[in-house]
Amino acid sequence: MSATSLNETSLKETAPKEQTIVIVGLGKIGSHHAACFGQAGHRITTVDRRSGADWDRVARVPDPSRVDAWVVATPTATHLSVVDEILRCRPDARILLEKPACSPGELDALLRTIRRHPRARIIVNDVYGHSEAVRRFAESVREHSALDPIKRITIEFTKNRELDVANGRFVDTQYGEAGYEYFHMLSILRSVLPADRYQRYLNTTPTSLTAELRVRTVAAGLPEIELYTSSLGAIAFAGLAGFAFSDTVVTDYLEPSTVPYGVDLRYRFADVELDSGKHVTLVFEPFYGTDTDYKNIHAVHLRDATSSRHFTVSGNHFKEALLTQLNLLHRTEEDTVSIRLAEHRFMAALATEENLTRIGSEA
Repeated sequence: MSATSLNETSLKETAPKEQTIVIVGLGKIGSHHAACFGQAGHRITTVDRRSGADWDRVARVPDPSRVDAWVVATPTATHLSVVDEILRCRPDARILLEKPACSPGELDALLRTIRRHPRARIIVNDVYGHSEAVRRFAESVREHSALDPIKRITIEFTKNRELDVANGRFVDTQYGEAGYEYFHMLSILRSVLPADRYQRYLNTTPTSLTAELRVRTVAAGLPEIELYTSSLGAIAFAGLAGFAFSDTVVTDYLEPSTVPYGVDLRYRFADVELDSGKHVTLVFEPFYGTDTDYKNIHAVHLRDATSSRHFTVSGNHFKEALLTQLNLLHRTEEDTVSIRLAEHRFMAALATEENLTRIGSEA
């Protein structure tokens, strides 16, 4: 049996097959959690002050000692108070916490809470960190960069979220633009960089930064790295992944480099350029508009000056991540606290710089 198979087996054996899971927060994300865990056969209880939930407060959940795991999917500003409330009821609770973990100013308080409850286990939901598509992409990068070093990494996560904002969603006044997609992009970057180089990236001040958010880093010991995200639908790198989309309607968005208001296209990719000029590119949802299950089909493209080939990876990486992390929460033989503190601090610093950049441009 391979090491991967052994690891997967041990994960499956660490937690009950059917668990009681309490979902705190029944908005869009909380509802996704409830649906995914429910479809996997787990018993779901919901907590929300709005109607439709089983209970209006955590304290009202009966017999918290019988709860196997808790999910915190409330607005970010309430995460710390909800975690504290759960731990008052169940000091050794297993908690899956939606990202970001909490507001930037509360990170130290969250750490103190964790230290006060050494038997608790907390993981911040890392969807792309547990994605099969990202894993296969990272394997391809490692294979092709073994003798052909990485020259540049470009990651873009763009969507027009103006309609969401109009409906009261995706309004992050703390992390700003970094609070929407940057956590996900860092997960992908972490998958392709060796650990020491990734840590160096987090410790390096960006070479340039704009408010969209475009973050470019050029530093000794690192490839050139550019991470870009826009919640206004402004596409930055149409040429790096646009070729992969199968529906011609996407061309109408790529040519002006704009995803229009109300259009649900998510232009998301990660591109690694090697010294030779070869590209390894992960494109999410390239069958937008042509396949009803397009959100669960992704593609890895391998291209150079003379050839091009690709393979697809199917799977719901949100569900994959939830089920993997649910099992990780029950691995009591190790310290299971994964709030990704360094990345949260990096995102908070970007938000500060973003505000300064915007103020400077408006002065």
